[in-house]
Amino acid sequence: MREVDRKYVILLTVFIAVMAVLNVISAKLALIPFWFAPVSAGIICYWLTFPITDAVGEVYGKANAMFLVWMGFVANILVLGLSAWAIALEPSELYAHQSAMENVLGSVPLIVIASLTAYLSAQLHDVWAYHFWKTITKGKHMWLRNNLSTISSQLIDSLIFNGIAFYLFGEVDWTFLDFLGTTLAYWMLKLCIAVVDTPLVYVLHYWLTGKWAPEPSSERA
Repeated sequence: MREVDRKYVILLTVFIAVMAVLNVISAKLALIPFWFAPVSAGIICYWLTFPITDAVGEVYGKANAMFLVWMGFVANILVLGLSAWAIALEPSELYAHQSAMENVLGSVPLIVIASLTAYLSAQLHDVWAYHFWKTITKGKHMWLRNNLSTISSQLIDSLIFNGIAFYLFGEVDWTFLDFLGTTLAYWMLKLCIAVVDTPLVYVLHYWLTGKWAPEPSSERA
């Protein structure tokens, strides 16, 4: 296997690992500096997937970035299925943490549906938008297409998840203003975290190619 292929496998592994662990850590609400409300630990980690798909799409092409997204989706389904199976097993009398396991790994079906729908929609849009802006900018300004694709994708993710999980079908008594305010607040937080995106994409590009930025004419299908 060539070195460049190993690097792709490394990024694929990191991407899948992040998507798999999100199911475990997203239930925790955390306090972060300079933010006014508790946030899911999953949000803090989820941003890492966007620079990975952008860097992979830039270097290896749109098809390989899409493959990353679908493998992340499969990892999500697999982790959820295995977690449900582990919870359903009859616990030994020596095991005293069944309720704790159910609290951590047991996801409400509606939340799972909302999460998977939001993930797939946002990630596929991110890959599409990145290459759309790459075509528009003729391969220049990698920082611009990275930010434009991430900003729109994070908004889609917040709208779909909050809409399905809480506003449209959830048991939370939200008005439209509640939905809009919470969604915009989470989106703004994601954008603040995504400030790290741009330098990381350039670092990943350098690691993959030995160049800080792509040639304007470079484009892979």
